[in-house]
Amino acid sequence: MKYLILITLLFGNILWANKITIFAASDLRYALDNIKEVFIKKYPKNKINIIYGSSGKGMYQIAQNAPYDIYFSANMDYVQKLYKNGYITTKPILYAIGQIVIWSKNKHFKSTKGFDNFTQPWVNKIAIANPSHAPYGQKAKQAMDKIGIYNKIKSKIIFGENISSTTSYIDTKAVDIGIIALSLALNPHISNTKYNKYYLIPSSLYKPLKQGYGITKYGKNSELALKFYNFMQQKQAKEIMKEFGFNI
Repeated sequence: MKYLILITLLFGNILWANKITIFAASDLRYALDNIKEVFIKKYPKNKINIIYGSSGKGMYQIAQNAPYDIYFSANMDYVQKLYKNGYITTKPILYAIGQIVIWSKNKHFKSTKGFDNFTQPWVNKIAIANPSHAPYGQKAKQAMDKIGIYNKIKSKIIFGENISSTTSYIDTKAVDIGIIALSLALNPHISNTKYNKYYLIPSSLYKPLKQGYGITKYGKNSELALKFYNFMQQKQAKEIMKEFGFNI
C-alpha cells in the first residue's frame, strides 16, 4: 500500500509538472494561441491552459493567490506591482507595446475619417473597454480626451469588461463602432472578411501601452513555466507577435 501511494504521488507530480495555467490579457488571444501551438509542437508532452481576461482582474486574482503560473498583462505597471509585493517572482519583462484602432462593421464606416466617424448620424452606441481596469480602455479614453471628443460622445459609450468583449460587441453589431486592440483587428475572423478596414490611432495620442509578463509565486517551481517564459523571448514567438500588430 505504501508503494502504491508513493507511485501515485510521484505520477501525480509528473503530470502536474507538465501542465501550467496562464492568465493573459484578452488582446493576446490570437497571438498567444499561435505561440502556444508552436511551443506544444516543440514540446508535445506538455499542456498549457490559457485564461484570457482583463489585466486588472488578473492582477487582483493573482494577488488573491489564484493558481496561475504565468501572468501576461496589457499594462506593465500591473506586473511590476505584483513583483514588488512578491506575487511575481521573476523580473517583469516587456513583451510588446500594444496599439489601438477604431473599427466598425457598419457599411457607413470610413476608416479614412478616423475619429470623425464617432459623430456621424449612424452612430448611436460606441464600445471601449472599461478604463477602470482594462488597459486598452484607458488608452482609448486618453486618445479621445487628447482630441477633445470624449465628453461629447460619453453618453453613447458602452464599456466592455475587457478588450475581447468590446470587440465582440462590435462584431455582433450590438454597438455601431468602437476602439479595439490592433491585435484583435488582425485576427483571421476579421482580417479575412470585408470588415477588415480600421483606423490606426496615432500613438502620440496616448501613453505607450507597455505590456509585460512574469512567473507568479504559484508557478515559481514549475520547469514548464520557466520554459514558456523563456520561449516568449525567442525569435519564433516575437515574429508571431509582430504578425498580430504588436511592436516588439
